[in-house]
Amino acid sequence: MWPHILSRGLLLAVTLAGIGNVAGVHVYTGGNVEARNGTEHRLKCSFQSSSPVGKRTTVTWSFRPDNGGTEEVVMYYHEQPYPASGGRFKGRVVWSGNIWSKDVSITITDLRFSDNGTFLCAVLNPPDVDLVIGEVKLSVVHKVTYSEMLILGIVIGGATGLVVLIVMVMVTVQLCRKVRESPDEEEVEQEPWKGERGHESKDGSIAEQSLILTREEARF
Repeated sequence: MWPHILSRGLLLAVTLAGIGNVAGVHVYTGGNVEARNGTEHRLKCSFQSSSPVGKRTTVTWSFRPDNGGTEEVVMYYHEQPYPASGGRFKGRVVWSGNIWSKDVSITITDLRFSDNGTFLCAVLNPPDVDLVIGEVKLSVVHKVTYSEMLILGIVIGGATGLVVLIVMVMVTVQLCRKVRESPDEEEVEQEPWKGERGHESKDGSIAEQSLILTREEARF
C-alpha cells in the first residue's frame, strides 16, 4: 500500500513541477491602425515565449468584420504559410513575418472598405499550453486620387486667379478716376489767372486808345 501511495505522490509532484515550469505566450500587435483604400498595409504581430520556436508552433490569422458577418480564416502557419484559398481575402494576403524571430505579421494588399474590422492573431507554441490571441483593429479610409487632386488644384487656382483679377480691375478703375479728375483740377486752378490777365489786357487797350485820341486832339 505504501509503495502505491508513494508512487502516486511522486507522480503528482512531477506533474505540478511541470506545470509550474510552463510559461504563457505573450502576443503583441499594432492595436488600432488606419490605411487608405487601394493600398497595402502590414498588420504587425509578434510573440514572446519561454519555449523555442519549433515544428509544433502554429499561427492562425482570422478576420471579424465590423458589420457582424461571419468570421473567416485569413492565414494559417505551420512550418510554412498557408494563405486563404477563398473568401474576401483570396489572393490578397501575404506572409511578411519571420517565425524564427517570433514575428508573425501579414500584409493585406488592395485594401477595400469591406476590410474594415478586427484581425485576430492566435499563436500556439508548445509546450506552452495557452493559445494567446492578439487583436488588430483596421480602419480603411478614403484615398484621394490623382484626378481628385487635379480637380481640387484647378478649383483653388481658378478661385485665386479670379480674386487677383477682381483686385486688378478695382485698382485700374481707381487709377482711371484719378487720371480723369486731374485735368479738371488744373483747369480750375488756371481759370482765375486767365481772368486777371484778360482784365489787364482790356485795361491796356483802353489806355492805348486814350493816348491815340490825345495825340490827334493835339494836332488840331
